[in-house]
Amino acid sequence: MDKQQKHITHYVVAQSYYRPYHQLPQAVEHMARNLQKDLRHARNCFNKELYRNGAKRKPLELQPLFIATLEGTKNTSNPQLTLHYNIYLGNLPKILTTDDIKELWTYCWHTKANQSNDIYITEAKDNTQSHLLHYGTKEMQIGNLGCWDFENTQIPYNALNID
Repeated sequence: MDKQQKHITHYVVAQSYYRPYHQLPQAVEHMARNLQKDLRHARNCFNKELYRNGAKRKPLELQPLFIATLEGTKNTSNPQLTLHYNIYLGNLPKILTTDDIKELWTYCWHTKANQSNDIYITEAKDNTQSHLLHYGTKEMQIGNLGCWDFENTQIPYNALNID
């Protein structure tokens, strides 16, 4: 994540409809797998909205930086909490505003993947970036390494000039 930190331009929190409150571990795992599939669908939609078919033809150049962590699988005692994703974005078309990105992500997450429209998005600025990175990876810091969604992480190495 350290190598990609300088390329992160936006931070997203995408809530889901899944509530792990008083659920057995197997049920929470099933919810997490389903949510992972929903994220894959939304991510593919987002890629296509941003770069059309170029996202498939040239994925190392024409895909956004997309790093996702799943939060909420370990806390089943709060009825208000939902499973949700913390998503770090980069390599986005510079013409897009934060509002444009929120509109595209809401379309892909809420409309296409049928998930909650409770979405928070902010620009990652120099004075907030380390706080956002810490917040989005807090479950990893307490030992829950399974929260990093490697299957939905995409790093366009050529576009970012990362070795």
